[in-house]
Amino acid sequence: MSNFDASLNDCPISKLSDTYYFSNEQLEELFRRARKQKAISFLPDVGYWAVTKYADTKEILSNKKIFSAEITQEPLIPYSPEVLDLFIARGFGPRPTLSNNEREDHARIRLNTLVGFSPARNKKLEPYIRKLVNDAVDTFLPNKRADLLAEMLYELPALVLFKLLGIPENDVDDIKMWSDSRLVLSFGKPNLQQQLQAGNHICDYWDYCVHLVEQRLDKPQDDLPSDLIRTRNGDDAILEVIDIVNIVYGLLFAGHETTTNMSSNAVLTLLQHEGSWKAITKEPELIPNAVEECMRFRSSVVAWRRMVKEDVEIDGVKLTAGDRIMLFLPSANRDEARFEDSEVFDIHRKEARRHVAFGFGRHVCLGAALARLELKIILEELSTRLPGLRLVQDQSLMPVEAVQFRGPEELWVEWD
Repeated sequence: MSNFDASLNDCPISKLSDTYYFSNEQLEELFRRARKQKAISFLPDVGYWAVTKYADTKEILSNKKIFSAEITQEPLIPYSPEVLDLFIARGFGPRPTLSNNEREDHARIRLNTLVGFSPARNKKLEPYIRKLVNDAVDTFLPNKRADLLAEMLYELPALVLFKLLGIPENDVDDIKMWSDSRLVLSFGKPNLQQQLQAGNHICDYWDYCVHLVEQRLDKPQDDLPSDLIRTRNGDDAILEVIDIVNIVYGLLFAGHETTTNMSSNAVLTLLQHEGSWKAITKEPELIPNAVEECMRFRSSVVAWRRMVKEDVEIDGVKLTAGDRIMLFLPSANRDEARFEDSEVFDIHRKEARRHVAFGFGRHVCLGAALARLELKIILEELSTRLPGLRLVQDQSLMPVEAVQFRGPEELWVEWD
């Protein structure tokens, strides 16, 4: 359980940087207090300003002149000198390409990457996603009980992404391990030994991406790296080879960790609101809007980051150039000033899609449409095949240990 078992009334808002110590309900209560008492507050242990309101979040994400995305992928705790030496020795060479790229080439790279997320390619993936869901259900259906995270939701988004990227399914364990290490190294608080272990793993991860792109340069296939190579057509002014490596490296992480957490949060939330689960089993047409409300109500991306480039005042707080900001997206999505009855989970909510769970502005998530499609299919198939699905009682439902992303470590369900 939480390291802060005392009453939340005694817990300072500055503890928002330790989000993984809190249950969902505790964290949501802390966000409520922050919005009411101090919409912007300083988190001394990580050196960031916490922003909790919707309007402030959208302004910061959309104002390139004053707020920079360059620190988006920086580790929460700086790399140790030993880890930096390891990176140099192993030729670890990612550079800002999409989410943390503030160079002039960002728009060009993003536009040319979108070819890999076209509606046509997503449509081609749909039968595969449905098969993955149903194969998983077939495996655990006779047991009348399953850890839905371990037995379906943890691996499924990775397999979808591997299909998109043309990666063999038998590489799933290695890449998930490397991705978990990157999550810990970038957004956790690891000790030196953990940093070194994770550092070696993400170097392995980088080497894998380099090798994959080299293979596609030699023999293109029907996958996203090959699409990007065809778009490039040998012209560095369109895309450089290193851009494609960086795109693959970024997607292998962002494209499945966030979707795993998004899916598990959605199923958890729907089952905690029994009437909503029953509603989608009877009226599947409610599912697309339920997907949006699930993402608004319990976002998988908790904190996103920006750097202040010019002195600015937000909600009466003066920030100076160089200050760092942590945008708490789940808090913005429950802002009373933006959403009526914001703390109520309502799959009929008309403005659910106005959430910022995928970010906002020029760096909004490239794979948002694919993530929505995956969750829609998961809910359609689960609600059809297991309409009596319910949560196993007395499980902890505590989140994974990372500040930036949030989802349960286990999700035990049962059915008659």
